[in-house]
Amino acid sequence: MLVSLESLTAFLACISAGYALQIPSDTPLSELISSAKAHLAQGSPRDAVVYFDAAVSRDPTNYITIFQRGAAYLSIGKNSQASSDFDRVLELKPDFEGALLQRSRLNARSAHWQEALQDLERAGKKSTDDYKELEAARDAATLALNAEKQGAWETCISEANVAILKANTALSLRQARAHCHFEKGETEEGLSDLAHVLQMSPSLVEPHLQMSSMLFYSLGDSDRGLAQIRKCLHADPDSKPCNRLYRRERKLAKQLEKLHTALGSRKFSNAANLMIGDSESTGLIADVKADVEEARQANHIHRLAPDNLYTFLVEKTCEAYREMRMIKKAGPYCAEALQIVPHSLAGLLYKAQIALDDDRFEDAIRTLESAKEHHPSSQEAQSLQQKAQTLLKRSKQKDYYKVLGISRDADDRTIKRAYRQLVKQHHPDKANAQGVSKEEAEKKMAAINEAYEVLSDSELRTRFDNGDDPNDPESQQRGSQFQGNPFGGGGQQFFFQQGGPQFQGGFKFPGGFR
Repeated sequence: MLVSLESLTAFLACISAGYALQIPSDTPLSELISSAKAHLAQGSPRDAVVYFDAAVSRDPTNYITIFQRGAAYLSIGKNSQASSDFDRVLELKPDFEGALLQRSRLNARSAHWQEALQDLERAGKKSTDDYKELEAARDAATLALNAEKQGAWETCISEANVAILKANTALSLRQARAHCHFEKGETEEGLSDLAHVLQMSPSLVEPHLQMSSMLFYSLGDSDRGLAQIRKCLHADPDSKPCNRLYRRERKLAKQLEKLHTALGSRKFSNAANLMIGDSESTGLIADVKADVEEARQANHIHRLAPDNLYTFLVEKTCEAYREMRMIKKAGPYCAEALQIVPHSLAGLLYKAQIALDDDRFEDAIRTLESAKEHHPSSQEAQSLQQKAQTLLKRSKQKDYYKVLGISRDADDRTIKRAYRQLVKQHHPDKANAQGVSKEEAEKKMAAINEAYEVLSDSELRTRFDNGDDPNDPESQQRGSQFQGNPFGGGGQQFFFQQGGPQFQGGFKFPGGFR
């Protein structure tokens, strides 16, 4: 149930009044004051105020008791009541230093510089450091507000910092510094100042809308965004703009929760549908983009604020399609991710994978170096880089997959089929008909047999995939089956007569094929 601020204040006042009535009317004044001081010493200033109230009602001319009540009000943040008590004290005793100093501080906190300086003068503090600091804060406040008007954002912030050290409840200074932070692109700092603005004036609607929109959309923090707009509804349950934004954010938050669940369970097809939409919905990407554009036009999201939620969705769409090996569909989202965030992990992994698929191994390695630099904890970037380095090393040696004309993920049946087709096509007996010399045909067949010998053996193929060519005489991991006969101990061998180059039909093929 939402309760308005006014109702809550009235309720608390009733509680306080009821508690005050529990003090026996015949309690001696000295005992009331002692009880009030005891509660202060015990860290219960609210209880102390109740007893001070009773004491002041008994003796409204005792400026010491009134001053002590004002100090208790200060400790619980009731500055207005404290100021009224200090005013009353100074009516009764105009030269009371404690009240002058406390009222000076209160006036300074609200940027009432002239009144604050006057009280210090009356207290005989004009030559003190406090007076000089107050003058400096007053001048800084003027400079900050002028800098804001001139668009000197850095000066605005630095001067406001000085002024706010003294005037931490000055609404105009907080609003000015928030504006200057936003203009510098410092979104979180600006939001921090808006939070202070709302502490001072919780009934203002625009700061609630700005904070909620930028927390939810700009920073991508849905929980804090929703919590902020709920504060607006607590202050004013009937606020139409706050109700509208709350409903919108709550609906999106539910969809985002479904998205996180789909991604966490690696249901990438479901995740992609949630983000790009289907026949029943426009999708999170389109919805968030439209919301952000509307919020920027309404000045609820600053033009320099980031687009973290939208960026997250674009990157995750890139990732989802890449995981499903739907490279063409991934392309536009991955390119957009890199355009928004040049070091996007999803975008860099996609870019590296494209380079690998195109046999541009050095390009892939450079891209993955960048990915590791900006995302050092990414295991995927590390794994893909190792693969790229292996492929680069292998590319400078023999590429048995290329010899057989197959992809690196080809299965055993594909390898065998490619081998048989190439043997038929490049058999040395067909050399003359194909216009090549018998020696060239024999070299071609030797390469085909060598490739098949490695790729048809799971152990040798694994070694080759890991960058260790079993046929490389310099390889430290060379298998014993490749010593001696360069074509291994298996069936595919060439046989030559010593007396001449005539080729003997001695190919042996798996499954009896000759």
